[in-house]
Amino acid sequence: MYVGMWMNREVITIAPEASLAEARELFRKHRIRRLPVVRDDRLVGIVSPGDVEKAMPSILDAQNSQETEFLSATTQITAIMTAAPLTVSPDASLVEAVGVMRHNKIDGLPVVEEGRLVGILSITNILDAFLDMMTTEHAGVRFDLKIDHRSGSFYKMIKAFQRQDKEILAIMQYHDFSRDQQLISVAIRGREHDALLDMLWDSGVKVERVTPIT
Repeated sequence: MYVGMWMNREVITIAPEASLAEARELFRKHRIRRLPVVRDDRLVGIVSPGDVEKAMPSILDAQNSQETEFLSATTQITAIMTAAPLTVSPDASLVEAVGVMRHNKIDGLPVVEEGRLVGILSITNILDAFLDMMTTEHAGVRFDLKIDHRSGSFYKMIKAFQRQDKEILAIMQYHDFSRDQQLISVAIRGREHDALLDMLWDSGVKVERVTPIT
């Protein structure tokens, strides 16, 4: 799964010479949490609503609203933006992108290709990808299974699905679930699975849960 498959391609951006007032309006209008700062399609920085608010006078310190309006209208984005922000390539894997976001405690990444901004990846995009991988539009069943770490155990599990002529729609493996077992979720098409259950148990697979998919 690649970043380019899930990123937002229609990105709201702002110019480095734009004012804080313009940024505040974009945040309000589009309800976004980050604004890439772009010059000639090149990413030069990024700004968040928090960056903007930190630059504004406190309501306790400001003499009056005119001071706030003046600073908002005259302060440029370049004064508050984060220059050279972290980015990701559209060809990078979602796992790589999540690792960067988790390590740096950020909830979004600009997507850059050859220096040009081509998209933005958010936590929402990643959750959408997870849901798409683990759900289906067709009626089916999801099995939560446990197998041991022996090399042939995974093969035996898959063989049971194959022998029962079941179409696997999605599969997710948590190899390090425990010292002795790995946890695997498998979604299949169709609801008839009694014979499959028997074959899984006979193959040494522990069936933890069976959940209908609607």
